[in-house]
Amino acid sequence: MLSGFLVIIMLFVFGFPANQVNAETNPLAIEKLAQLSSDNLLDTLVDNGLILPEGLEQNEYTENAVKTIVSDIERGVVSTDHIPYNYTELAELARRILDVSPLKSSAKASYSLVNSTVIGSWSNSYTGYNCYGYSIGVHVFQNPGYHSGQGFSMSLPIASMADLVVDDLDTLGYWGYKTITKPSPLANYQKVVAIRKGSVDYLFMKGDLSGNDWTHKPGGTNPLRWNYSSPGYTTWTNEYSVNNISNPGNITYNSSIYYIIYWAKNGPGPQPNKIEPAI
Repeated sequence: MLSGFLVIIMLFVFGFPANQVNAETNPLAIEKLAQLSSDNLLDTLVDNGLILPEGLEQNEYTENAVKTIVSDIERGVVSTDHIPYNYTELAELARRILDVSPLKSSAKASYSLVNSTVIGSWSNSYTGYNCYGYSIGVHVFQNPGYHSGQGFSMSLPIASMADLVVDDLDTLGYWGYKTITKPSPLANYQKVVAIRKGSVDYLFMKGDLSGNDWTHKPGGTNPLRWNYSSPGYTTWTNEYSVNNISNPGNITYNSSIYYIIYWAKNGPGPQPNKIEPAI
């Protein structure tokens, strides 16, 4: 009789998912986190083991970033395999939140991309580089300033971010300059990228020689073709596709747009520091 009673108790205890049993007492349960303000949400995660990535502090930026990430996890558009952020510290923050929390994605409806179209099929290599690496053809997951050994912060004005890109390209062997005017068309030796920022992230696009065909890659996701001839046609978002599944964006990039036009040093284009031989 006693053994039968123990079996019933064990079925009761172990027959329910852990997140159901502990939802009311677990401070990291999604039901609780979703109701917290940005500052309380960050405090709760830090109190329960979240270590902020180097370069981030407990300030307004990080509070807003955490709120965005938790919302995206709750909506089912961010997971360990799907992180559509470009700022390296933001992407790392998302990974650390996923590591310390038992957040469960809510069911989401199917979604069709609005402003972009998927290019090709999925490759696992896409997780290894962000929009910046994609746009300049150096496939690393890094911020502007990385190649020229300079620091980066989301508090920088968009014009200063563009300056870092010019400096990086100089280090990588290119002449370049920034402009707020969309080029069309380019000289056959030129390339162009565009940068725009939002409150917690940035995004790059790259154009073709015509200046009318633009592609981009939100974080570690599939490259996309912009559906319009101009990057300035509408506000950018981080809607994305992974493994043929499309997801809505939760970040808007609404700053002014800077274009960086560049070409190879010692190539067919102008060489600003070339010393002409004496006559």
